[in-house]
Amino acid sequence: MSWIDFVYLLLLILCIPYGHLVKLSGSAFNKKLMCLGGGLLIIFLLVAESSWHSAVTIFGNYLIIKGFGYRYCRIASFVFTFGYLFFFRICSYLGLPDPDGQSNALQLLVTLRMVSYSFEYHDYVSKKISEEKKDDKKFGFTLFDIFTYGYCYIGLMTGPFYTFKTFSDMLHQDGSKVSTVWPAVKNLKQLLFLVLPYLLLIEYFPLSYLESAECLNHRWGVLHIVLVLVPTFTWFRWRFYIGWLLAESMCMTSGLGAYPFECKPKPGLGPTTVPTQNNEETLIREQNDYSDTHSFETIHNISIYDVEFAPTMRSAMKVWNMTVQWWMANYVYQKLTFKSSQLRMFVLLFVSAFWHGVYPGYYFTFISVAFVVIAETRMSNSIKPYLTDSQKYYWDWITCFCLYRSFEYLGVAFMLLKLESIWSVWRRMYFIGHAFMLFFIILPVFIPKNKHIPKTSKSQ
Repeated sequence: MSWIDFVYLLLLILCIPYGHLVKLSGSAFNKKLMCLGGGLLIIFLLVAESSWHSAVTIFGNYLIIKGFGYRYCRIASFVFTFGYLFFFRICSYLGLPDPDGQSNALQLLVTLRMVSYSFEYHDYVSKKISEEKKDDKKFGFTLFDIFTYGYCYIGLMTGPFYTFKTFSDMLHQDGSKVSTVWPAVKNLKQLLFLVLPYLLLIEYFPLSYLESAECLNHRWGVLHIVLVLVPTFTWFRWRFYIGWLLAESMCMTSGLGAYPFECKPKPGLGPTTVPTQNNEETLIREQNDYSDTHSFETIHNISIYDVEFAPTMRSAMKVWNMTVQWWMANYVYQKLTFKSSQLRMFVLLFVSAFWHGVYPGYYFTFISVAFVVIAETRMSNSIKPYLTDSQKYYWDWITCFCLYRSFEYLGVAFMLLKLESIWSVWRRMYFIGHAFMLFFIILPVFIPKNKHIPKTSKSQ
């Protein structure tokens, strides 16, 4: 672990108790100062030299909102923010200093926040005009507000993504009525099962070994690489689990994303219903200091069990980085005007790859994911009509096994990123993953459609 990685991890951990101080700081203004101050301290310690990129992005969006107004600020913000993200990625070719990995993480989250901010501003002003409502003091759209939201320390380098409304609700909530410590502790308990295996796996199966001549020229050939990919991709995705669990707990201690259970909040979106006052269920929860008084589903970013045992790529994607998935679905997928769901999926995955970076590995991975989804959908539609309910259970286990082999194969591109490294590993594997994708896309053509519904198993 490098020095900067150690500082990064330490800051993640320290932000968890700091959140409790934010919650108890009192007024919304005090919370704003503490959120902004914490964010600026993180930036100073990790990405001081490259922080001007994120500042330009935030200030540029402020000027867009002021200059274009609520009608056109959404499109202008999206184009400017992603355009600047591209400039950020190629600035080293223009003679500017090359931003490091930590500044890239900062730029990613600021990009999501600023685009969301412009959309929320449009929706807020449109609703205010149509319903002739007065200004909501909870919704501030000043330069200070946009910088406070953009640089809030919570999830600044890791996610989860949250909207300005969610942030504003946290600023104005009465923290004394929200149980935060206990939910954070319960969330952190999952780390007990992750940290030690992660440290062991990364020690004995480092990423550098995957590219080494020893691995590529092993006498077991393809089988050796396939076996090595299992522990390698395990620690790689578990690293995300650990970071996101710490980030979720950071949100919880500050009260960010805390809503009554009856609001039925969803990751990224927030509440989906309006709660009634003095709800009996909420009052019962508030009587017990060790119960969850509020739901934190709004900032829930990863469902580890559902990812590890997902039967399909589509289902795994829905529970992986869920708040960003919501952002992509809400601001990209649902905004596309053409009807083809497959074409919209390709565009969505391309935008996801572009958001991650300009390395070829991101594009190989995300575009290949689309073909995996197509293959598994075609196979499922062809095979499942022949299966009973009990047989479908075993079918899901088989597809889960196959899914993780495809995860590991595509993970080569996501982990190595550079074309030469990716090509050397996939070539040594004879591009077996892509061959299977093509095979399972074509195979359903030769499977006759079953027009009869199979009988349900008696055991079911």
